[in-house]
This record gives sequence, structure tokens and C-alpha cells, in this order.
Amino acid sequence: MEEAIVISVGEKKTLKLGFIRSMGLVYCGMPNENTFSLSYMETTGYQGYALNIYYPKSMSKIKIKDIEFNVVSVTPEKITLQQIKSLSDKSSF
Repeated sequence: MEEAIVISVGEKKTLKLGFIRSMGLVYCGMPNENTFSLSYMETTGYQGYALNIYYPKSMSKIKIKDIEFNVVSVTPEKITLQQIKSLSDKSSF
């Protein structure tokens, strides 16, 4: 297991997926007390896309693309995630 990743509202963490591919995670906060939102961005060279994904606060594990995370804690100000598994196992923040 990887070390915990803390992301504050509006902060971006970048995960390298290869030589020119990367994935970014932005914590978008909590639109209500039972839901939190992450924005997932993937780029290859100069092209990319982003999705805003909503999860119930009760979720203990989430999967984004091929990477699984434990949701350690969620507050309106920050989220703490721990990477469990990646299909490539070459990913790092």
C-alpha cells in the first residue's frame, strides 16, 4: 500500500501513468453533507479531458480508471486517500 495522499479543495495531485501520460485528481469539496466530488483529469501530450465524479460520503473504497483508493477521511476542506492497487503498478504521485 502507498502512503496517504491529502488533497485540499481546489488542489491538484498528479499521477504519472507513463512517459507522456498523466492523471490529475482535484478535490472539489462536498456539495452536501452526504456527497463528495473529485475531478479526474487525464492527459496525453497536449490533449486531455476531465470528469467531475460524485461519490457518497459513506464510500470506503473508490476506483478511478484502473486505480483503487481507500477513502481514509473526507471533510468539506480536504480528502485523504490511500492508493490500494493499480493495474500497471508503475503509478506514483
